Amino acid sequence: MNLKQMEVFRAVILTGSVSQAATQLFRTQPAVSMMINSLEKDIGFELFERRKKRLYPTPEARYLYTEVEAIFSRIQDLSQTVQDIQNKQYGFLRIGCMPGPSIFFVPDILADFLEEHPKVQASLQTRTSDAVIEWVASNQYDLGLAEISTHQSKTGRNLMFELPCVCALPAEHPLAQQEVITPELLDSAPMITLHPDHMVFHDLMKLFEASGHRMNVRLQCRFFLPALKFVERGLGVCIVDAVSANSYTSYAQQGKVVFRRFEPSLYLRVGMVFPADIPPSMIILEFANLLRDRIENVIKQPEVFLNWGT
Repeated sequence: MNLKQMEVFRAVILTGSVSQAATQLFRTQPAVSMMINSLEKDIGFELFERRKKRLYPTPEARYLYTEVEAIFSRIQDLSQTVQDIQNKQYGFLRIGCMPGPSIFFVPDILADFLEEHPKVQASLQTRTSDAVIEWVASNQYDLGLAEISTHQSKTGRNLMFELPCVCALPAEHPLAQQEVITPELLDSAPMITLHPDHMVFHDLMKLFEASGHRMNVRLQCRFFLPALKFVERGLGVCIVDAVSANSYTSYAQQGKVVFRRFEPSLYLRVGMVFPADIPPSMIILEFANLLRDRIENVIKQPEVFLNWGT
């Protein structure tokens, strides 16, 4: 029983008439009659009783119709799925994200995306940057956001961003009145930093040494957002990337921390990475474009958080 035979059989069942089925299918009446006769011959039993130019389904036909209708229902579902894919309304996102942006920044973006794509499903996993890159490489994530070391280069579809770093200070700190913070101003001042194996700590130390000033590390953290909690408590100042500053301002209470420009320029290098051997789906690319735009907006508009709390 092929699809054309099922289509004709279904139309005759629903209309109860060869002529009406022919009209519905845009076929001739003899063609529909021939198709029904051929189908009955193929399956070896009658599907209809002919009485006064009407067709009455046999019990066997009704059993068969149940199965045929299920098939057509699946075909309709498939057609809708194809349409949803075309409209970028169907798919599954597997996202791996480094810890900082995974707390507020990326969830806000993903929530906006899912509201616009109600049939899309998603998974957001927080991992270290090294783990994100490894899992993307093994195709366990469709997209990853991770810190990228200076020796790693842009490959394939991967995108790289240099996030400018700013200085976070307690709101009552004497330097909070300055528009720009420098190593000279921070000489011997208590600082909260990441651990020495982090690229920002390494680059920050080089800036202090090059300018002949002392970096007084009072407290070390693994990630920036916990460091900002210590800034709130007045334990020191912290040099943080723009996305972390943006994330903090999305949830924190104003009046405790302010952000100021830091010079000389210091950057955190972040990459949006894709699996190398599997092409991304249209829905992945749609989300990636949104994520890229949001990151670029943070880079281009630092005044959003630099003016926060002032």
